[in-house]
Amino acid sequence: MHQQFEEKIQSSGFSELTPIQKAVYEPLKDGRSIDALAPTGTGKTLAFTWPLLENVTPDDGEQLLVLAPSQELAMQTTHVMREWASTLGLKVLSLTGGANIKNQLDRLKKHPEVLVGTPGRVVELINNNKLKLGRLRTLVLDEADELLRDDTAKQVDEIWDAIDNSDVQVALFGATEVDEKIAAGVFDREFERIDQRDVPMPTKIEHEFWLTATDQRNKRLRQLAAQKKMQAMVFFNTTKQLKMTANFLAHEHIGMATLVRGDSSSTRERAMRSFKNGDAKFLLTTDVGARGLDIPDLPVVINFDLPRDGETYTHRSGRTGRMGKNGLVITFGNDHDARDLKRMVAVDIEVVKGRPRLLENDSAILRNSRAGGNNKPSSRPSSGKGKAATKVAQPKKNVTVKTDDSDKPSTSAKKAQSS
Repeated sequence: MHQQFEEKIQSSGFSELTPIQKAVYEPLKDGRSIDALAPTGTGKTLAFTWPLLENVTPDDGEQLLVLAPSQELAMQTTHVMREWASTLGLKVLSLTGGANIKNQLDRLKKHPEVLVGTPGRVVELINNNKLKLGRLRTLVLDEADELLRDDTAKQVDEIWDAIDNSDVQVALFGATEVDEKIAAGVFDREFERIDQRDVPMPTKIEHEFWLTATDQRNKRLRQLAAQKKMQAMVFFNTTKQLKMTANFLAHEHIGMATLVRGDSSSTRERAMRSFKNGDAKFLLTTDVGARGLDIPDLPVVINFDLPRDGETYTHRSGRTGRMGKNGLVITFGNDHDARDLKRMVAVDIEVVKGRPRLLENDSAILRNSRAGGNNKPSSRPSSGKGKAATKVAQPKKNVTVKTDDSDKPSTSAKKAQSS
């Protein structure tokens, strides 16, 4: 590893690299195309950041392009990569929809070595002859399974056609598998599979199902808001229900922020800042927020509605218990929903019929969480000795739940440990 990176890692308080960070370092440094899989919250962003930045030559044009499925993940990845790129004198530019395109064009004229963007904006710039990728050496797909679906896969294909260089290294990263036929069809190559999903990390995520009638779910949130140090991401299947709950919480004067598809980039940034600063108890979102977002020490994730499938449950759950921390995932629903959920995921789920432990102010989950706005990220745990590793929830295949799909998710080491 580059000496400056080693020094920065040591000064940042890292005790060791995570399994995925160790496993992909040499293959990426050697220029090999890989398909890397690891549980959410295991530091995948830094896993590709370190070796790929070392391969970039300063002042030699656009050499590394990272694609992300959402504006939030792209901005988060930009922040992480910019911090490490500055150590080597490299420039990183974010290219996302919803942001000021004129500013992006002005910065493109300086030929930043590293680009991080969403497929829609990158395609727009290519089609308008504002972005040339002739010098590109490496393409990364962060949350590759999401990027290689539906219309987004077509945009990725357009970007690949614009690169027009079969020697470009391609790295696929995610927590769930990519359709190999689609990946091979787009990139016309075989990938070296690096699968770290079964490598245990010292973590303990608890999974609870709270039997809660539909008309009592908002009241449950009100009860949770009264708990000290409470902060949670609350996931909804539809924007309609999200807005109804947001109105309820606003009427109750409970601090909350929302992430809704169609919001401007600045609105999304304000929402994330409010939540990360501790000004908001709850961050209400649909599955647009489930991919890759890193909120250090987030104690609780709440499924207001039963997730559509096991994969969705896995990605929602991955917002807590990151980098070896403890966390709690709560799902609201009835007996039928509880049975469906247990069929969806291969993880132990406690069905809570009485008063949940979390509604007691001495809850260990909240007691050990960040207080108020104290939101400083912590480093990777040293070894986890003495603690049993809990298996990360993995979806069971071919189990789905029918829901109102009026708002399907869009397809369009110390600081910031991204998924």
